[in-house]
Amino acid sequence: MEYRNDLQGLRAIAIILVVLAHSGLGYFSGGFVGVDVFFVLSGFLITGLICSEIKKTGKLNIARFYSRRLSRLLPALGVMLVVTLIVVYVLFSPKQLHSQLLTGLFSSIWLSNVFFYFREVDYFDEYSKHDLFLHTWSLGVEEQFYLVWPFALLFLVYFGKKNSNHNLINRSVLLTGLALIFAYGFSLYLSETNIRAAFYLMPSRVWQFSLGALVFLLSDNQSLRFLDRYNLLQSRNWYWVIWSLGLTLVVGSALLLTPTTHYPGVWATVPSVGAACIIFSGKLLRDNNPLVHPLLVWIGDRSYSWYLWHWPVLTIGLMFGLSGQVLATAGLIAISLLLAMLSYRFVETPFTKGRCRGLIPRRVLLYSMCSMLALCAIFFHARHDLDRAIIADDFVDYWRRDSAYIYKIPCDGWYYHAKVDKCNFGTEDAEKTVVLLGDSIGAQWFSMVLKAFPSPEWLTTVLTKSACPIVDEQIYYQRVGGVFRICEEWRSKVIQELEVIKPDVIVLGSSSSYEFGELQWTEGSSRIFERLSRAADFVIVLAATPRLNFDGPACINLHVNLNGLDNYSVESCMSDSDIAHASKVAGLLTNAADRYHNVHLVDLSDLVCPNQRCYAGDPDTVVVFRDSQHLTDTFVRTVAPEFRNRLSRLGIDLNH
Repeated sequence: MEYRNDLQGLRAIAIILVVLAHSGLGYFSGGFVGVDVFFVLSGFLITGLICSEIKKTGKLNIARFYSRRLSRLLPALGVMLVVTLIVVYVLFSPKQLHSQLLTGLFSSIWLSNVFFYFREVDYFDEYSKHDLFLHTWSLGVEEQFYLVWPFALLFLVYFGKKNSNHNLINRSVLLTGLALIFAYGFSLYLSETNIRAAFYLMPSRVWQFSLGALVFLLSDNQSLRFLDRYNLLQSRNWYWVIWSLGLTLVVGSALLLTPTTHYPGVWATVPSVGAACIIFSGKLLRDNNPLVHPLLVWIGDRSYSWYLWHWPVLTIGLMFGLSGQVLATAGLIAISLLLAMLSYRFVETPFTKGRCRGLIPRRVLLYSMCSMLALCAIFFHARHDLDRAIIADDFVDYWRRDSAYIYKIPCDGWYYHAKVDKCNFGTEDAEKTVVLLGDSIGAQWFSMVLKAFPSPEWLTTVLTKSACPIVDEQIYYQRVGGVFRICEEWRSKVIQELEVIKPDVIVLGSSSSYEFGELQWTEGSSRIFERLSRAADFVIVLAATPRLNFDGPACINLHVNLNGLDNYSVESCMSDSDIAHASKVAGLLTNAADRYHNVHLVDLSDLVCPNQRCYAGDPDTVVVFRDSQHLTDTFVRTVAPEFRNRLSRLGIDLNH
């Protein structure tokens, strides 16, 4: 198959977009479309390799095909998995290593996408949210496609004329076109009915590979002769237009799409078609193509290794507290690129261009199978041994489990249903009732509210739903792949019930991380406050506390491992990056609350983040954060006396 260095340039564009999107700096937030570009490009290249061999020999050497794929992909993947797990073993907690060993096991056999689809994630599971091998899902999708596609093309050869290239191309175009139409429709269906399946599983991504395959078949010399017959190759203007359109679609989608976009769905068509346009027109542009720039080709050559290394490096940097810092993040990107260079030079190249390239295909397959089985066995037994090594009082796990009692009952339906499940604490014949209403950030204050409104005088009712803001606005929730309708339905039912119950006090709180504009925060909150102010004597709005830009317990554990417990400094795990935003949202809530005489905002941020600085906590005294944004229940209890004082100043009688 003809080598095209412009395709390496396209790889460079794709990996740069992916790295920028994952950097967390806010640039090219839709850069995840680079993965879609890789899928289309893989479909083009794999179809080209297979068809070229079939046209030349009339058959396909399956053993050689798979041995080349494994030689190209497995060594670098295996090295990344092992090195990353060693880093986790040295720096992080046994529980985190335990979690990563399981993901590593599935990644080593190209099934991580299936694992991530079926894995049930707890709302507070930080290990799953910051999985160091999450990016390998796309590699699983590609490998699973490689298992199917050669046999589809061999099917054509079997039923066609083996010596007729014309027949092969025609049949291939027909089959690929039908596969593209069917798979695209199936992907759209899944995007509306099961967004996780549409994102992670190979069948819903086949249409992107098929699109790349169709581009190869249509750009075959036979197709180009058809274009030449109508003088379409005489002027380059038309394929410059196609190339420019393709680049605009790819880069434009990276600029305009966000992580809250319903994806893949229809939006995945934009970068995929853009990639197809670039690939098709690039063959005609040849050396005039800007993508053949030596720097882009150099990056493209190392794009696979860079993809492997960028995610674990950036995620570990997050645990160090470097997220959102431009210089620090640039340094992390540079480190990942350096690791990619080393991987390309000492791992990839020997197997693709060096001495190992000449190995007999059957031997490569045998070595590869043995390597994958060895990795699985090592990861499995290490995880099994770790089960015994993880003791019950693992302090990092203890901090993570230091949550409000209501999550142990549980009192929170998350995204599963819209039923109003009340949890009551205290005597049913209490004189007064206080209701705690909110998302997980509101729910974290449960112990404080319980102590501030003690039984038997007060009955405490809890009504919470994680990830559901008490703001009368629609939100996109990635977990459900669309607008969080269950949240809207539940919120409406809760307010209707409160209007019937008419509690004495309502305490509500939400996170400040929802992507609402200023008008949405103010007016959406005001509509809620208006109804609640008629339902209760007092409405207390708890301002959202600032978040850390790292995982609190992981950061503490990391620095304790590096420096020892005696030398740990609280300054090691400090953040002030979210204070300005949290303060701004608190101001907008104050504006909304001021419209109603019995609605008051109480901001406890000065207790959580004294002197405008948020600390993960001191492991010798009190750990403040049990992840990157939720407070430990131990810390919440220490705030209760001051909370009572502030309520008393508002005129709320807590004793009678």
